[in-house]
Order: sequence, then C-alpha cells, then structure tokens
Amino acid sequence: MTFILRTLCVVIGTAFLFAVANLAISGLPGSPEQVEVASAASAPLAPPAAEVSLRDMATSLLGISPPQATSPTTAPIIPMPQADAAAPSSLATDIEGDWRSWMADNGLTQGAMVVLFPDGTMHRAGLAQATDASVPVASLSKAITGICMDVVLQDQGLGWYTSLGDIAPQMSAVRVTPQPWNAQITLAALANHTSGLAPDLTQGTMGSTLHGALGLHRRIASEALREENMRGTARSYFYNNTNYAVLGVAIEALTGQSYSEACMDRVLAPAGITDATIHGRMGSRSSYGGWEMSAESYARLAQHWFSAGSGLVARPFDRPMHDNYSVGYTIEGRGDGAQVSHAGSFCNGDRTGTGAYFHARGDGVVFSANWTGVCVSASDTGLGRMIASRM
Repeated sequence: MTFILRTLCVVIGTAFLFAVANLAISGLPGSPEQVEVASAASAPLAPPAAEVSLRDMATSLLGISPPQATSPTTAPIIPMPQADAAAPSSLATDIEGDWRSWMADNGLTQGAMVVLFPDGTMHRAGLAQATDASVPVASLSKAITGICMDVVLQDQGLGWYTSLGDIAPQMSAVRVTPQPWNAQITLAALANHTSGLAPDLTQGTMGSTLHGALGLHRRIASEALREENMRGTARSYFYNNTNYAVLGVAIEALTGQSYSEACMDRVLAPAGITDATIHGRMGSRSSYGGWEMSAESYARLAQHWFSAGSGLVARPFDRPMHDNYSVGYTIEGRGDGAQVSHAGSFCNGDRTGTGAYFHARGDGVVFSANWTGVCVSASDTGLGRMIASRM
C-alpha cells in the first residue's frame, strides 16, 4: 500500500508541476496577448527566472529537450555586378577617322557626322558644328522627292511608268502643262535621269536673285517643258536637277498640296523627323535641293526608309533604276545586304559652299555627314569610296 501511495504521489506531483510550467510558458487564461515590436536597435529580452526554472524542471522530469532559441537569419547582400562601359564600335571609330582625314585633306574645318546603329545608338562627331544643327543637304533632297513620289503613286494606284501626258490635266491645274513632244516622258525617266531633259536649267540660276521665293521648281519645270530649251536624248542618262523640278510639280499636281507639305506628311513625319525645313534661298530649290536638316535627322530618315523591312530595299526593282541610280539615290543589293547612298553639294561663285552625304546599309547601319566651307563633293573627292569600303 505504501508503495502504491508513493507512486501515486509522484504521478500527481509530476502532473502538477507540468501544469504549472505550462501556465508559466503560455500565460494565464484570459491574460491580454502581448505583442512585441522589434526595432533594429532593440535586443531580445531575457525570460524571467521563474519561467526558466519551472520550464527546466518540467522538461527535466518529462525527459523533453528544451526548445533551442533561434535567431533570425539575414541573407547576405550580394552586390549587383556592374556592367562594363560599352566600348566604342570599331566601325564607328574607323569611319570617324576616315571622315576627319577627309575633312582635313579638303581644307574643311566645319562639319558634323554620325553613325547610327539598328538599336538606335548613335556615334557623333563634329568640327565647329553640332550634329543636331539643321543645315542644307543639297541633292540629298532628291531621295526625299523620290520616296515621296513613290508613296503618292501607291496611294493613287498609279505606277512609275505613268507619263506626263497621263496626268496632263492635273499638271495644267498647277500651271505647268506638258506639250505633245514631252507628253510621253514617264515619271520613271525623270526619277532616274533618262528623260532627255537637258541641259540642266537650274545651274545658271543657282545663285541668282530668282531664289528666295518658294516654288521656283514650278518655273524651272515650265521652262524645261518648252521644246526650244531642250537638246537632250531620251533614255540616255544625264544627271539633271531639272528632272526633279518636274517631279516636284507632279507631286503637287497629284496631291493638291505644296511640295513641302506633301513630302513632310509622307516621308519625314513617318520617320519621326521634326527639324526638316524648306525656306529661304536654299528652300527655293525645293524638290531638287531645298531641304535642310541635321546629320542626326538625315541618318534617322535613311534608317527608316532604307532598312530591310522597307520595300525600297526589300524590292528595289519595283522602282525604276538605271545603272544603280533609282529614285533619288543609288542602290546596290537588296534586303540586309543593300547599300544605299547619295552625295550633294552646292557651290558659290567663290568656290565656297555646303555639302552632304549619306550611306545606309540594309541592316540599319547609317552614316550621315554635312559640311560648310570649301565647295567639295563626297563622290568626287573619295569620301564616298572610303565610307563604302567600311560599310
């Protein structure tokens, strides 16, 4: 009996101690919940001595391992790797070197150039001129006119082999009426300089007082279509601003807009160009040499229209072509392998002047440059060959 009583006392005592320890750990029923707000500066508080002793006693009697305190772990902060600065493109630096050498060789001290890449990055260089400064681009205007005519013809369901006679009523409405002897001249022949309209009537008026009023292309076109002024041979190539003066009138005749408005809407705006202008004495050359814009803007214009996604390079033979001269530019190859270029210059009587040049690849790489000072042409002085060999 004594053994049984002792055993019962041990069991009851152990249960009592366990209950007391549990209350110490959990808190009395009905006591408010305690919320601990930790801060970076606070340290964890030590538990009360009574709580420790009771808990230790209970776990010792019951053979339970005490819970191990855990401390929050913080993942180590691994710094993000820093990207190396992009190295300058070897193509861009080589082209810049060619351009600087060419400028020095020709006594030019003012100009700008850019190389634009398909991802939109642009390599810039300038001599006494910013790459975003708007300047005359001379005959690079012809590419704008050719593209503009191409879009107008597509919009109206016409083709490049539309003749002046076919649109004689519209031409007459803008006061430039084709004559029987030139009614068969096609828009294609005007675009690739095989119309037979010669000599170039613009050369004698380039620096005259006729310039200063927009619309001079209409006067040039009207004179060109008078038989007594023309002594050229049809289907024979003769590079001639007069052809593009007539194309400018044809654009006005077919659209009912001024040349500048029609081509701004159809060519420049789609390419995102906002600084292009036609004004003043240069502007009077309009469709054959009147546009002004920056080297940066012409590069973006060329990239928009002469990258592989454009029909101009995907299907170049959908446009007229004579010895690689198409509708205001020369083109070789097609798609990503296309090479498109044109040079322009304007010379004053004292051999000063301005010039511009562009070269675009079908994969979206474009070189664009302009200069002021000595009158030189990129095609006559080797710049075009240097850039072509790089591209």
